[in-house]
Amino acid sequence: MDFVKIALLGLISVVAVLVIRQLKQELTVPLIIGVSVVILTLLCDELFDLVYAFYNFSNDAKIDSQAISCVIKVVGIGYIAEFTNNICIDANCKSIGDKVLLASKIAIMFCVLPMVEKLFALIKDLAL
Repeated sequence: MDFVKIALLGLISVVAVLVIRQLKQELTVPLIIGVSVVILTLLCDELFDLVYAFYNFSNDAKIDSQAISCVIKVVGIGYIAEFTNNICIDANCKSIGDKVLLASKIAIMFCVLPMVEKLFALIKDLAL
């Protein structure tokens, strides 16, 4: 991953946002969203490689792929929620960002529910 390119893009974008904020306030939020999407696009290949690495580790360790899938989904939901919340805060819509964070927490609970169910079934089997 070429993090230096992403960091430079971020710094240049911040300067652009500060300049545009002085000239035309309404263009700052689309610029922030656009730059954020470009940065995420630059990260996509790396993210796919990372996910495949986790699946390979789980296969080698004979770990249930559902558990690894759950972990990856939870991390992904967390990152997307934080990303969205930060954009909402930049747009002076903190209350919407808070609702996104609440929704992400509920989505995470639904994501881990099958794993919790397996855990309780295992505890029940051990108790008998």
